[in-house]
Amino acid sequence: MPTISYAEALAAIAALPITAATERVALAAAAGRVAGEEVRLAGDQPPFDRATMDGFAAVLAPGTTSYRVVGTVHAGETFAGALAPGEAVRIMTGAPAPAGTTVIPYEATDRGTAQVAVTDAKALAPRRNIAWRGEDGRAGALVIAPGTRLAPALLALAAMAGVTAISVARPPRVAIVTTGDEVGGGGSAGILDSNGPFLSGFCAALGLECTRTHAEDDADALRRVLTEHGADIVVTTGGVSAGDRDLVPRIAAELGFATVFHQVAMQPGKPVLLARRGERFLVGLPGNPVSVLATAHLVLLPLLQRLLGRGASPWLELPLAVPWQHRGARQLFLPARVVAGGISPVRWNGSGDLIAAAAADGLVDLAPRSEHAAGAVVRFLPYVGHTMGERGVMPERVGRG
Repeated sequence: MPTISYAEALAAIAALPITAATERVALAAAAGRVAGEEVRLAGDQPPFDRATMDGFAAVLAPGTTSYRVVGTVHAGETFAGALAPGEAVRIMTGAPAPAGTTVIPYEATDRGTAQVAVTDAKALAPRRNIAWRGEDGRAGALVIAPGTRLAPALLALAAMAGVTAISVARPPRVAIVTTGDEVGGGGSAGILDSNGPFLSGFCAALGLECTRTHAEDDADALRRVLTEHGADIVVTTGGVSAGDRDLVPRIAAELGFATVFHQVAMQPGKPVLLARRGERFLVGLPGNPVSVLATAHLVLLPLLQRLLGRGASPWLELPLAVPWQHRGARQLFLPARVVAGGISPVRWNGSGDLIAAAAADGLVDLAPRSEHAAGAVVRFLPYVGHTMGERGVMPERVGRG
């Protein structure tokens, strides 16, 4: 299968016949889930003309600065009568304002009880300090679209719209399979596993649960692990290149997985594999830790977003804080940090340099054989689950290219 561009890889993921599975949950249990249906306002918001501060709701009369107080309206109450010009009611924030009134703040009056005098003439402007019915949104207005992650503020919005239960995307079941005889040793004879913990945290940051197993470079062991997982998506690390022990593509094909693409013209992560068998997927990530970090964001994340019914990855357009040159022939996704003036790529030693990658906030997209002046706008993809600008790892790795 020929090597394709990263744009072609994204197009292939977008073209996959995927319909996100959904389930209905109580709104209180929907935090962090992805909406599987639209939410519309059940009624106007606000549902009535609402006082926006404590004061007096008065029907203004020309030349009048003193008003007769005929009642009090608290939040949750409604004034039963009608006010004539020159009359007012004491009103609390959030209470329905009687028809034809303006709300005069307490601090613009003498706070009288039976009669209130207005001490600031500017407060007598008509229709002041009232949020009018439907001003925020009309009944039927769309407030949450399908594919939206339900952050706390959106849960509040859904509740205000009248929702008590909501359809959400069912999280795909993820199985992480690290591979390689060299992985898992505790000393000089082996390599400590950093890919498994990274992918577990990556899934957790997306609200997904996962299982983790390891397979040595043995066809039978790998076949057994890939058969037993029972997941919607299997993510392997290592074993996808062209070496004698790179078994994942062959075993995946034996198990009925059809290759969507294998090898993408990008750095790091060129050998990345995507295959599918019906409604199940296998994503084979290269084994070097920065390649895993990059391809998890660049290939695995768009697929997970499809399975969750979400939109495309949240790429940002930001200026480079320093000049940078990319001399390579492949599209480069280089770890970079958010600094004063924009973003600055991290000086690294290739796809095994996890220390440099962990010092970054995300990946900057650099075209092959390209030069960029300071201030040039480039695409930047923040790391999943990372707060941009957090520090603590190797700040000296930021520099010029």
